[in-house]
Amino acid sequence: MPRNRHKSPKEKALKTLKKYLKGGETVICGVSGGPDSVFLLHCLAIFSEQVAKIKIVVFHVNHSLRGLDAELDENHVKMLAKSFQFPYHVEKIDVLALAKSKKQSLEEISREIRYNFALELQKKYKADFVTTAHHADDNLETILLNLIRGSGLKGLSGMKEISRKRNGLKLLRPLLNISKEEIRLHLEEKDIDFRIDQSNLDTKIPRNYVRHEIIPKLKALNPNVQKTILKNSTNILEIHDYLKEKAKKWISEHDNKFDTKELKLLPKPVQKEVLLQIYKKKNGNTKNLEAVHIDEVLEMISKNIGRKQKKLGKYTVEIQKGTFILR
Repeated sequence: MPRNRHKSPKEKALKTLKKYLKGGETVICGVSGGPDSVFLLHCLAIFSEQVAKIKIVVFHVNHSLRGLDAELDENHVKMLAKSFQFPYHVEKIDVLALAKSKKQSLEEISREIRYNFALELQKKYKADFVTTAHHADDNLETILLNLIRGSGLKGLSGMKEISRKRNGLKLLRPLLNISKEEIRLHLEEKDIDFRIDQSNLDTKIPRNYVRHEIIPKLKALNPNVQKTILKNSTNILEIHDYLKEKAKKWISEHDNKFDTKELKLLPKPVQKEVLLQIYKKKNGNTKNLEAVHIDEVLEMISKNIGRKQKKLGKYTVEIQKGTFILR
């Protein structure tokens, strides 16, 4: 009998793509020029050629942060798209100036720009998905960062293969079960060129600090820590999905009239999810909302005495006559 062998990263990626693409779809692919996005683009090209024909549109964002290196990244992606004969779009923007004017971190504003550009192209091409090259290491970093920041269950459940943003952006992440090392080794074996972003070595950036300082120490304690945490995140995701449905049902049944007595009858985890969904509906996202904020509001609700107020993210929860209102 043939011996079992590990699937190559390319085989893993193609298997995931087969779950969501059947042929005839249009897919937008963001390519930085780094190993992960270059690998993803090659996998999409192979899928279209060998599995099911799809239309692939490439886009690149030049953040104007690294001078000549940024220009070389842009040119590399342009040549790569041209070699595949894929439509190519580039957005060049001064991210540093924009971050200062909006008082946001470089990471936040860069992600916002990429997703806005991707959404623009999704609408232009009536695309089915925007693919991103997030892999298993990215997922682990995200979970640890969320844990450090005091995130709730959603943050600890990590990224999903498929997700839809409130603005309509449809994301497909086909590489979540592939490690960065697997990707790098595959590219080297196939002699595929890619660019290196030296800013990813800067440990003053929280994600890079987690990547280069924290995760190696965790792996020293448990070499399988990535597999362990990601497996647990899958379990957390299932629990979170269950709580979301329960909270959604409660909110719809109460027609947006939130009686504190009835809220207190719910299990505590569902109470938290109710507050989270109400906040997200009003704000559009849960940015700057931490688990401790929700705990403080629930504690206030449990002490049903007079008129009370408590901050919840950038809003205020106010209780009047047994009903809580988010202002």
